[in-house]
Amino acid sequence: MSLYQSCLNLIERLAGVPDFEQYLDPDLLHNLQADSAWGTSTPNDPVTQLWILFRLGTPLACILNGLRPHQQLNIHSAELSLANVNGCKEFVFHFIVACLQDFKFEKENVFTISELYHDNTNGFVKQQHFPLPHHHL
Repeated sequence: MSLYQSCLNLIERLAGVPDFEQYLDPDLLHNLQADSAWGTSTPNDPVTQLWILFRLGTPLACILNGLRPHQQLNIHSAELSLANVNGCKEFVFHFIVACLQDFKFEKENVFTISELYHDNTNGFVKQQHFPLPHHHL
């Protein structure tokens, strides 16, 4: 499966994550893309959309909050902006640590902060395999 198709599938899966729908708002995606020095493709490109969202950090924290309801990260006061890169990286760090320690991912299957913030999709591909929380009906 191509990276493009994998990202489309992941976006569909993310739509089912509790509280994640705010990050899939087309206006937010467009604004983040416009403010980003990282993306040059259109906001409709699912690879770029996910890459920018994950660099934002709070969407990863939202996934983590869904997986660990007893250990919530405070994302409600976080600014949805890539301007504070260190703040974004803090949420990414918490996500990576949880993948390794709480969910017992193998280190080679988890992207690093550096991989996420480089303009190279090799590390980004690793992001396609993490578990997602689901709404309980």
